[in-house]
Amino acid sequence: MNTFKTLSLGTKLVLIAGPLLFLGLFFTWQNLEVEYGAAGTAKLPQDGWDSWGLLIGVLTIGTVTLVVLRHLTEVTMSEDVPWETVVLGLGATTFLLAVFKSLTDADSSWASYVFVAFAGALAAGTYLLRAETRVDETPLLKRAKRKVSPTA
Repeated sequence: MNTFKTLSLGTKLVLIAGPLLFLGLFFTWQNLEVEYGAAGTAKLPQDGWDSWGLLIGVLTIGTVTLVVLRHLTEVTMSEDVPWETVVLGLGATTFLLAVFKSLTDADSSWASYVFVAFAGALAAGTYLLRAETRVDETPLLKRAKRKVSPTA
């Protein structure tokens, strides 16, 4: 628990929202109505595991795995690769796909929008991770010093 408390806000967001989004794919994302003619209609709940959901799940696992490797283990990763930028790309793509899936699915359930919010939290966490490394990489802009002349 002490290790978790020392992590940055971006890392915490990714480590919480990522698994919740992945588990959310097992819940109902759609309620499809199927008509059986004279027999009536039925509502069929559909989970998130269609082709888009599979891609969202794989991207979520990849994002969380990279964040864990970078921030919670002592694994040596190549310094030539901008890992925080890769993680940001994965998080943003996951969010965009979740929005696309939820908007294009017929009869989306309210739960699908909750899981889109988790995808947004995942993307926000990856953005914060990238912003933290940008501050470390680039020096602060130097302000021009103004000379103050004394007035008498």
